[in-house]
Amino acid sequence: MTTGYGKPREVSYETEDRPDLWKFDMHVHSVYSGDSLNEPELIVENFRQTGVLPLVCDHNKTAGSEVVSHYLKEINPEIPVILAEEIMNQDGGEIIGLFLNDIIPPYMSVAETLDIIHEQGALALVPHPFCFFRGSTLWEDYRTEAIAGIDIVEGFNARVIYAKDNAAAREFAERNGKPISVGSDSHHPKDLGRYYLELEPFSTPQELMKSLRAETVRYPILERIGAEE
Repeated sequence: MTTGYGKPREVSYETEDRPDLWKFDMHVHSVYSGDSLNEPELIVENFRQTGVLPLVCDHNKTAGSEVVSHYLKEINPEIPVILAEEIMNQDGGEIIGLFLNDIIPPYMSVAETLDIIHEQGALALVPHPFCFFRGSTLWEDYRTEAIAGIDIVEGFNARVIYAKDNAAAREFAERNGKPISVGSDSHHPKDLGRYYLELEPFSTPQELMKSLRAETVRYPILERIGAEE
């Protein structure tokens, strides 16, 4: 069990299997990003093998998510089509838009990017907000300025080197009442299907937000980290 916006309670890593919950990796890159080796067919095959639903959000492109969503819908019609993009902004950070209708141009301000995401009825997710080894991190001024327009904070990113940076993201989310996501940030096939959260099935942005805030949401990787400390 976890809190509604992501801080894990004191639990054992040996949690009850819940086949009714979806496993969801909320940060995956395909070859459309230009720096990833993950072909769409490989991403889909990993879903067949692991049951981990991938949110493909390529750098400044939606084509990868469109292709993968098409294949996933053929496998399971209940899986929603999620057009997504990791959008670089001019202020030195990235924002993931999910449930987009159209591609969003990069290199606008944080405020402009958030406005366009929400004008499309989509959700805004801030990835790796405290990962200071990346030049694409949202710096302190912009995190404070943008938090009202952020729907989801990435609380665990598998490519973040320092655990304290992921912990800072979770603390930031809790302090601001935001739900958290878990992402592999996979650019390589070996990382697919390894990092995810578990949540109630959803089909719309509103249902996803409800599932992320529900008492049933689970974070296996955070529970494992807690058990190992």
